[in-house]
Amino acid sequence: MKYLFTIFLFVALISAVMLYFLWPHKPALPQDIVLRVNGHSMSQKQIDAQIPHQGYHGENKVESIVTRQVLIQEAQRLGIDKEENFRDALKLYYEQSLVKILSDRKLASIQVDISEKDIDQYLACSGKKITFTETPIDQGQMLKEQGQQHTVLFDNLSESLRLLLSSLQPGESIIQFATGTEVSNIRLDKIEKDEAVQPVAYHRDQVRELLSNYQRSREMDLWIQTLSKNASVTVYDKEKKNHD
Repeated sequence: MKYLFTIFLFVALISAVMLYFLWPHKPALPQDIVLRVNGHSMSQKQIDAQIPHQGYHGENKVESIVTRQVLIQEAQRLGIDKEENFRDALKLYYEQSLVKILSDRKLASIQVDISEKDIDQYLACSGKKITFTETPIDQGQMLKEQGQQHTVLFDNLSESLRLLLSSLQPGESIIQFATGTEVSNIRLDKIEKDEAVQPVAYHRDQVRELLSNYQRSREMDLWIQTLSKNASVTVYDKEKKNHD
């Protein structure tokens, strides 16, 4: 966890430096200046605007802002802002930010309605053996010869497969996605009761939340899939081009 926190702080610092270069800042008026670092002046308004985004707290916020400014100025002195690697990093950060904002807005717009029947259907699968066939998909084509049948206790399946299979009736199929990309076709073959196994006492509210998150995630995948299918895509054969 400490390692991940360190990574997060490092990324946040890099992001702050990038944002500094990406957006021009209006110079603070003389009467508004409350901080100056090596000639770079800042108003209280500019400082306050940074606090929510950079996580500054209490008495350490001024020291943190000074440290940030010193690092930015040193990076400028070394000409890092003019290097190609930096510009590439800015471009990548910009594109990642666009994708994140778009995805967040789309996810927030998705409304799902989980019925009591949906919850009942999930709960009814608990304690039963599920037989299903998984067939990989490559470039939109099912590789039927690579299909594999599995028989697994419902409660021993991964959460994603439980949510997916609980929405099916025997004989029905559904596409499994990975970030908008079709991965496999899942067909539910049969459901069998196992007398030796007791159903798990899942809480209905927890199941409702799981199903809601699953449906929203699936709507996102279908949306990405639709965008991809409607896109004009040309893949060039590099080897062929090199021989032309």
